[in-house]
Amino acid sequence: MKEASEKKERPKKGFWKFFDKLLDVMAGCAAVILVFITAAVCYTIFMRFLFNQTTIWIIPMTEYALLWIVFLGTSWLLREAGHITTDIIYVHLSEKAKKILDGVMSVIGGLTCALLVYLGTVHLCDCLIHGVTDVRAITIPKSAVFVIIPLGSLLLTIQFFRMAWNKLGMKEGR
Repeated sequence: MKEASEKKERPKKGFWKFFDKLLDVMAGCAAVILVFITAAVCYTIFMRFLFNQTTIWIIPMTEYALLWIVFLGTSWLLREAGHITTDIIYVHLSEKAKKILDGVMSVIGGLTCALLVYLGTVHLCDCLIHGVTDVRAITIPKSAVFVIIPLGSLLLTIQFFRMAWNKLGMKEGR
């Protein structure tokens, strides 16, 4: 597969310019959250080692943050072709077969993420309607934790179908 930096791109307009900027902002937020949880875990280790005390909210917040990092950054990573691929068979295919396979796999990925949007929305609505909370070291509404699943999955769905559209020769670009 070609690297994202090697691709020739046409200037983006309208929706795709906004969409790409949104993915960039979300990836930046994921990076900030990663720095925060790294610092928080280091802080709790330091406190436990020196003072034999810990901060009880760090572990659950780190768990929630990891979920958010995944759904904030995955669409950007997909756009940049940063996912790991296994290409044992792929390298032996013709360029036309590679494009078709890439397009079909993007459609499958898009459909899978669309299902995740639906299921995530159903779960989110259930949490909101019933006022479900996560009661551990701190009490937090589960809807605040899970809202990122349908939102991130929606962006992934759009990116997968964008890639399918491009790979199946309907339009140039990412």
